[in-house]
Amino acid sequence: MVLSGISIPLIKKQEEPAAPIFSQKEIEGWMTEDNSVKSDICALLVGDPKTGKTGMALDCRTEEEKAAGMKIVCIELNSDNGCKLNKKIFHKDDPTIIVIDPREFSVNESGDWEFDYIRTMAKIKAFLAYLKINLGKLKIKALVFDGADVYLSEICENQMRMDEHLDIAGGVKMTFWKRRNKYFYDVMNMMFTIDVDKYVITHFKEDSETKKITYSIQKDFPDKVHQIVEFRKDVKTNKYYLKVVSDRRDKPELLNQEKVIMEVVDNKKIWHTTRL
Repeated sequence: MVLSGISIPLIKKQEEPAAPIFSQKEIEGWMTEDNSVKSDICALLVGDPKTGKTGMALDCRTEEEKAAGMKIVCIELNSDNGCKLNKKIFHKDDPTIIVIDPREFSVNESGDWEFDYIRTMAKIKAFLAYLKINLGKLKIKALVFDGADVYLSEICENQMRMDEHLDIAGGVKMTFWKRRNKYFYDVMNMMFTIDVDKYVITHFKEDSETKKITYSIQKDFPDKVHQIVEFRKDVKTNKYYLKVVSDRRDKPELLNQEKVIMEVVDNKKIWHTTRL
C-alpha cells in the first residue's frame, strides 16, 4: 500500500499449518497392533463354466470351523448365480454362507432401467470396507469374489468407456485402459488387505494376439495372488479335476497334481473335498 508517498509492503497473514492426517497417537498404535498374518490363502481359481471353482471355494471350511459358525462371504457378479445355487444344492442353504449381489440399476433420462456401474463399484467397496472394519466380530473364514472377469470387462471397462464417451466396441487409448485398471484394482487391493482366506474366480479365454488359452483377468493379476488353481472337466469320464499350478507356500504334495474334485455317478454329483 502507499501512505503519504511512502510505500509500505503488505505483510501476508500466515496460514495455519494443516492438521496432520494421522495423529501421533494413531501412528504409535500402528507400532503395537497385531500385524501377524492369519491367512496364507489368496487364490485365483480359473476354469471353464461349471467345473467346480465355486464349489471348492464354498467348501473351504473344516467341520470344526462350521461348528464354530465361521462364515463364508461371497460377492457374486456372474449371472448364473453359481454361489446361490451351490449354497442351495450342496450346503442346504447354510445361513453361514452369505451371498451378496452388488449389481445396482438406475433409471436413465429416457425412463429406462440400466446397469449403474458407479453404484455397483461403490457398493462393493462399501461392503469390503465394512468387512475390514468389523472383521473382529464377524467370524469370517473366507471371502469369495465370483466373477472377476465380469467385473473387469463389463463393469470397469464399460464405465471407463462412459467416462471417455467412447463407443462400446471402439478402439481405446492406453491412457483409457489405465482408468479401467484403476477401477479394477481399487476393489482388488481393498480385498487383498482383508486378513481371511480369499478366492477370486474367473474363466479361461483365448488370447486375441497369440491365440493361446489364458486367464480372463488383468494380465498382471496372477502375480498378486499366492495360489493359482486350474479346473477342468473330462466329458468322457464325467469327472471334474483341479490342479494347483502355483503356490507360494512350500506344499509340494499339492503342486501340479490333478485331483478329482467331483464326479457324476448314476446322474448324481459326488463331491470330494479338496482344500488348499
